[in-house]
Amino acid sequence: MKEIKVNRKIELNKQFKISRMKEVIKPTVPHKHDGYFEIIYLTDGAGVHQIDEDNYPVEPPLLFCMSPGHVHCWEFSKIPKGFVCIFKDAFLSDFPEIKLKFTQFATKYSLINKKQSFQREFEMLMEEYLEENPNLNILKSYLNIILWKIADLPAGEYKKTAIANETVTRYRNLIEEFYVSEKKLAFYADRLQITKRVLNNVVKKETGRPASSLINEHIIEESKRLLKHTNNSVSEIAYHLNYSDPSHFVKFFKSKTNLTPGEFRAKIKN
Repeated sequence: MKEIKVNRKIELNKQFKISRMKEVIKPTVPHKHDGYFEIIYLTDGAGVHQIDEDNYPVEPPLLFCMSPGHVHCWEFSKIPKGFVCIFKDAFLSDFPEIKLKFTQFATKYSLINKKQSFQREFEMLMEEYLEENPNLNILKSYLNIILWKIADLPAGEYKKTAIANETVTRYRNLIEEFYVSEKKLAFYADRLQITKRVLNNVVKKETGRPASSLINEHIIEESKRLLKHTNNSVSEIAYHLNYSDPSHFVKFFKSKTNLTPGEFRAKIKN
């Protein structure tokens, strides 16, 4: 079973890293994040940034905000310039309000003809990070400022579904971690130490959908990523997602997308 490449840009014992964008045009291979969030601020460059099923034109100045689990790759036609900031969930533990708001951020923010600029903040963040003994509190504070500035931006056409409830956020994080082995709502309710009924009510209030739909949604998203970015057979993908019978996976996929996995793969290849 060939899996999507996982890039580990940050050491396991670290929670934060910032660097300048690599100034190269070479296309990148589709890859996943490994348990961290990523903010990319570009001041120059051109091309396409593919995130999951969507292609975003690279027209600086702009920001990209990505979460764990996203599959993405670049195809530049002009050398990019800017910053890449990555951080783990725990790095924002001192700022719970903005931590929850991050789930509401759009995937892309265009800054063309906008008065807002992030150059100074990223420069200051980079300068502190490169100190011999960087001050963790200063790094967190600078990142907090950047995130609040992003929160004030209009999202335009790239707006994500707003979910700013802590229980729902924790529920989504658990799904990200356990969706392969655990597909029943009872497991997640138990981990959250609430009843299935309470969990369902909270999720329905925030999203308008039953709690189980978030599990199904995540399985479908991952299935689409594997169908698009690997050459694995439908059976291999089914077994990878812990379906004992591939026909059950095909039936589930079609019930949610109106396409069989094979039909979906053929459609995106054309």
